[in-house]
Amino acid sequence: MITADWIMLGIIVAALIIGLVVGFGRCLKFFTSGVFGIIISVIVTYFLLGIVNSWQFVVDLLARLNQAMNINPAAANVIDQVILAVIIFAIVQLLRLLAVKVIVSLFEVDNGAVKVVNSILGVVAVAFVAVVLGLLTFQIIYWVGGTSAEQVAEALSGSKLGLGWLYENNPLRSLVDFFN
Repeated sequence: MITADWIMLGIIVAALIIGLVVGFGRCLKFFTSGVFGIIISVIVTYFLLGIVNSWQFVVDLLARLNQAMNINPAAANVIDQVILAVIIFAIVQLLRLLAVKVIVSLFEVDNGAVKVVNSILGVVAVAFVAVVLGLLTFQIIYWVGGTSAEQVAEALSGSKLGLGWLYENNPLRSLVDFFN
């Protein structure tokens, strides 16, 4: 086993312990509040903006807004998109806060069975976050490229845990290509 394998095993053990101790409720609360929550809301707003813009009543509403503003059509298009994005962002923020509050309150009930489920789901949540952060790290190294990326690929090539394969076949690469 190479050094990266041992580091990965350490990260896996740490994720398991953190997930068991913290639990799903507090993990969800941590990763969906503050800066993380705003980033999540911005990403969701970006995807919803494309969907909502295709709804006919929204198109008609934006056309009426543009007529009411009575300004340059190019400027009106930008302004109405900003207004729509702000409205969607506010709705997403409210729904995110409400959903997190309800889910956290369900998982922090003082019951033995709920505590076990909370711990198990906490392990799953922390493991998921660790995997996503690892994949993002691999993707950033790939984007940087050059000798750094070659050295990382070479260093991971002998991994017993398949880190070299994961680096070469990072699912985020195809996701990035899909959105371009």
